[in-house]
Amino acid sequence: MSDDAPDGPRARIAALYVYPIKSCAGISVDTMRFDALGPLDDRRWMLVDERDEFVTQRELPTLALVRPARVDDGLQVLAPGLPALQVAGRGGDRRATHVWDDRCAGFDEGAEAAAWFSEYLGRPVRLLRFDATAPRAANRNWVGEAAGRPGALTRFSDGYPLLVLSRASLDALNARLVAHGLPEVPIQRFRPNVVLDGLDAFEEDTLDTLAAADGGPVLRIVKPCTRCTITEVDPGTGRHASGVLQVLATFRADARLGGAPTFGQNAVLASGIDGRLRVGDALAGTHRW
Repeated sequence: MSDDAPDGPRARIAALYVYPIKSCAGISVDTMRFDALGPLDDRRWMLVDERDEFVTQRELPTLALVRPARVDDGLQVLAPGLPALQVAGRGGDRRATHVWDDRCAGFDEGAEAAAWFSEYLGRPVRLLRFDATAPRAANRNWVGEAAGRPGALTRFSDGYPLLVLSRASLDALNARLVAHGLPEVPIQRFRPNVVLDGLDAFEEDTLDTLAAADGGPVLRIVKPCTRCTITEVDPGTGRHASGVLQVLATFRADARLGGAPTFGQNAVLASGIDGRLRVGDALAGTHRW
């Protein structure tokens, strides 16, 4: 345990990431700002199929090679073999959709975006922008009384506004991968928002809160992140490479979650929504036990 101070563990933000389009490449940022639904530029867009069902790297691994960048209110999007796509980020017809069991809605970004993504993926899809007037609440079973309140809401993420992971945990996993004759993997495989230095391996599993200094954001750790086949998509090639899930299952199966392998922790904002996180910031932690 990294208890550098008597009141609990100390961590430092090593990296921050946002993912403007669900299941596409992330963006490394120096500063993360928030609103009631989480990081400002995180999962604001999502691709859906002809039935308005969301699509991800689980079935379309080459989404890993789609690189969005924020431009004014919209996006510029790059992908191999195609010219840059400009997404206005305003207007559009409202379409009902869902993420897992949560109903939500988005605004259709139009025919040009649909044609561009459909050509790249080889199947009909449309790009939706999240309708913030219908936010999704994080699961009450894990966030308790905070459910439905600012900071415990989200957009098109799988279920929670933030994912926290320590570099020591990645190092420990990579050591096990190498021991099984597999290559090490980068942290991008796990799509974290907040990457931490200064914790022991898997110490994030035991944390209750992480607080920035001077009244900044306070993150509350709420649920282990169950892992799927997206962890086995190489973000550099967009190809599936098995092994990560099998190794995680040997030591990270969580009986509370049906034996699913977990890695990293989902979090909500307990306070400080108007604040910001910066790479290099120190965070003071408290443990659940």
